[in-house]
Amino acid sequence: MNKAQLVCLILFSVFLNNNIAAQKSISFQVIDFDTNYPIQDVSVQIEKTKRGAFTNAKGIFNLNNVLDTRSLIFSKIGYTTQTIKVSDLKGVIYLEPKISALDEVVIRNFSSSQLKRVVPDQIYLSKGDIEKLPFILGEKDVIKLIQYTPGVQQATEGQSGLLVRGGNGSMNLTLLDNIYLHNTSHLGGVFSAINSDFVQALEFSKAGFDAAYGGRLSSVTNIQTLKPSDSTYFEGSLGLLSTKLTGNIKVNETNSLLLSGRRTYLEIFKPFFGDDTSVLGKDKNYFLYDFLGKHSLKLSPKSNLETTFYLTKDNFKDHTKGRSRNLEWGNVLFGTTFKHQFSSILSSQTTLSNSYYEFSFGDNEFPYDYNAKSTFNVLSLKHFFLWDKPNVYSLKIGADFNINKILPKRVNARIDEVPLEILNQETFSYDDFSLYGDLEWPISQKTKVKAGLRATSFFSKKNAVVDREHYFVIEPRVSFKYQFKENQAFKMSYQRLSQFIHQASVTSFSLPADFFVVSSNNLKPQVVNQYSLGYAFEENGLQLNSALYYKHVSNYTEFENGSVNNLFSNNIYNDILVGKFDSYGLEFSVSKKINKLTAQFALTLSNTIAEFDEINNGHSFSATFDRPINVNSIAHYKLNDRIELGALFLFTSGQNYTRPNDVRIINERPILNFESKNASRFPNYHRLDLSCTYAFKHKGKWKSKLNLTLYNAYNNKNPFQIYFSTEGDIDDTFIEITENRDNLFPILPTLNWLFSF
Repeated sequence: MNKAQLVCLILFSVFLNNNIAAQKSISFQVIDFDTNYPIQDVSVQIEKTKRGAFTNAKGIFNLNNVLDTRSLIFSKIGYTTQTIKVSDLKGVIYLEPKISALDEVVIRNFSSSQLKRVVPDQIYLSKGDIEKLPFILGEKDVIKLIQYTPGVQQATEGQSGLLVRGGNGSMNLTLLDNIYLHNTSHLGGVFSAINSDFVQALEFSKAGFDAAYGGRLSSVTNIQTLKPSDSTYFEGSLGLLSTKLTGNIKVNETNSLLLSGRRTYLEIFKPFFGDDTSVLGKDKNYFLYDFLGKHSLKLSPKSNLETTFYLTKDNFKDHTKGRSRNLEWGNVLFGTTFKHQFSSILSSQTTLSNSYYEFSFGDNEFPYDYNAKSTFNVLSLKHFFLWDKPNVYSLKIGADFNINKILPKRVNARIDEVPLEILNQETFSYDDFSLYGDLEWPISQKTKVKAGLRATSFFSKKNAVVDREHYFVIEPRVSFKYQFKENQAFKMSYQRLSQFIHQASVTSFSLPADFFVVSSNNLKPQVVNQYSLGYAFEENGLQLNSALYYKHVSNYTEFENGSVNNLFSNNIYNDILVGKFDSYGLEFSVSKKINKLTAQFALTLSNTIAEFDEINNGHSFSATFDRPINVNSIAHYKLNDRIELGALFLFTSGQNYTRPNDVRIINERPILNFESKNASRFPNYHRLDLSCTYAFKHKGKWKSKLNLTLYNAYNNKNPFQIYFSTEGDIDDTFIEITENRDNLFPILPTLNWLFSF
């Protein structure tokens, strides 16, 4: 062998040894960025080769003899494709869900899997779940999707918010991009305040809350708006009742903008569908609008800054037969969130926000002519660190600070054109500061635990009505999951929560007239102890979930008679009574996908009993928001690639209310005389909606659908409000009262054209 051949052999050996040394076997896990759950069947391909692998049921893939200098391409339908160099692989790989327009296909049932989650009664919903909903008045409503789960109902037509396991609307916490949202409904809850077109995902809990959430007793709804898109796209709809448009705009590689707006115009079409007993009556008018703007800035590969602005507005007027009822309410939200990913398992998030809500209304209900206003404002700073190692542990530690201002009521009133002297309430101010920690970990292969602890200090500020007060509360919560079979699991949870605000409602007529006051020396914070036991079963597209729950709420508040008289009190605290309530029930739901049909059925049997020393001689009575029976059923059928059919049926017990019997004139002053507390109940609410959607053939990047919805198909007259008329005048000693009812919507066909480009 000559010298040249020897040199070549040495160089070749070095090259071969270096390459062999650089080759290695790798095994990593792929995780959904939003849900933190493993993703199965992700394609992992070695770039510029035909070699690759797929992730298994645990999201894990294995590859042998891979060069450090190579890159891997991770791809799966519904997720953003990622390319990562082998030498940069550390920990787990996160894939972000990719938001498509109208044609997104997600094979899931309406309610997400309960089997994987430790906490019972916790639901995660994606944009795909919303797409599977039937249309209601031309809308696919994410808040409605929550309402169709067991244990949750709409208050009643004409009142906003959700009722969760016997609690009232004030006991629910709703966050939009981590910003507090006070009111979640437009008129009567028929439209929610959330336009589902801008929703990326939603998480809803009615037990075992994360320790990051506090200040409310019944539920938490956490809504995430759309993430920046790879390219600019628009989607919207044009219909008989409303129009909306959402644009996800990619400005450049680091900046993106999300804009979304919606407006109804019921006033234009009400002559075709309305009658004098509905909200579409001749002398009534209603409209709503909402607008969202969000700017996303990518500061670095690991840091992002998001700024969100959100506005909602409702306006209702009723000038029937000489009446002059006017209602307006709306939210204004603004907040900025900074997110940073320190490593594959450690991240942090900081949010600074302000939320403002105002409600005003006026009426000339005999013998009063009045107008009133109420406001609620929260300035908030939140921060947390999250250590998340899937299937090993998840630890969150954080702090919240809130500055709160509440104006319970500001009233002007007259009797027979004579001004009524009312000492209007000052604004109540209070601060609260919380520290919390949450830890989830597996005890064994079949058992997982999630435990949390939240410590909160409450400081109220002195005004003319209340003194400065300080409360300190500890809120433990714990959940267990025992998965005794691959497709079956038992769950249980306990939580103790405190709420520093109190809601008192005028229930003698059906308006969203809720007043909020803060805890004081004589009005202690509300406290709930809740126990929940659940069972989950899943197999071959069948999901079956059931739960038993019991909750006890102390320091629960009601107005003494829940009447219009409470508006004119000089001190709202004098009219508030303190008691307790117990709620217990059975919840059951089943959903199944059979070929082209997806169907869900949910049933709730419950009882909510309140007890006050000063009401009904201390005897218990049904709480205002007691709903003994609640049933709903949803069906979605994809006839072919073009036509989809949907149906929705709802049945729920009516709301309790206190009816005035008559007006008595005592010392020349009219006094409304009421029956026993909550002795009357609204008629049972039930409704059937039908929808049909036709998809037109795609033309390039332009896609569109036509939807026909028949709301209230059999024209049931569900009451929107109950009000009372009188016969007689103030010179009489006794004035008779007659009950009248207004309905919300009759049978109402709507036609909507949906588009995206």
